[in-house]
Amino acid sequence: MTLPAPAADVARASLLGFSSRLRDLLATLESAALVGQSEVRMRGLGEHLRFACLALPCAEALVALEVETLGRLSVPVVANTQGYRRTTLEFLPSGTPFAYLLGGGGAHAAELGPDDPMIAALRPALATKPTAGIFVPIRIGESTIGGAALLAEDAPLGDHHLEMAERLAEVLALTVESFRTEQMIFSLFARALPDLLGADAPTSLRESLAQYIHALRLGPTYKERLELALAVGKLCDRGPAEAMLCAEVLARIDAYAASMGGVASYDGTP
Repeated sequence: MTLPAPAADVARASLLGFSSRLRDLLATLESAALVGQSEVRMRGLGEHLRFACLALPCAEALVALEVETLGRLSVPVVANTQGYRRTTLEFLPSGTPFAYLLGGGGAHAAELGPDDPMIAALRPALATKPTAGIFVPIRIGESTIGGAALLAEDAPLGDHHLEMAERLAEVLALTVESFRTEQMIFSLFARALPDLLGADAPTSLRESLAQYIHALRLGPTYKERLELALAVGKLCDRGPAEAMLCAEVLARIDAYAASMGGVASYDGTP
């Protein structure tokens, strides 16, 4: 005798395709991982620039990178010998040393006067009044995507410092490449999600998501599953030994259920 499936189970079954699509989207983009990786890259940029300030007689150092908005440059981080800080400064390269770098120019040093117009666009992000600077291009492959500025206050910068700055730019380029890639993917995800959730979205993702969440809440074991997941998560947070123990216990339960005729299999994730 076949019993009719509860309405909640029917609703969940009809939305399996949607939930699978949503899981695939989130797994592919790994949005949470991208946020973490961007933070790591930001810290990497800051630490490299801080090292430059320690190795060279620099008061501050920064990178200016191309963004999508009509050739503008963005300064994500500024460092000194004590550490680094984030910024949201954006500016047009025209009239700055970065215009020369983006045009194919090489590393060069320059003396800077009080209120020098060459770095006027950078002043909102600076805490010092530099008297000299080294400007080096940051290249990825054959393309120049920005530059680094190493700024000194009451200290000369010579050819030896210029050579060191060029080597530093090669290291910065590796970090910047990963940073820009992750930022671009996450930016695409952030831009696409509102469109997919919009009232006029062709995929009806917004309505499907609301129905899916509603169907989950209808299930009598929904709260119990959440509590169990939270309990397992808290135990796993204690350390790798506890996480391994959870995985082993769940694997044994899964094996027992399978031997009793269950069809679902545990994938090893606590």
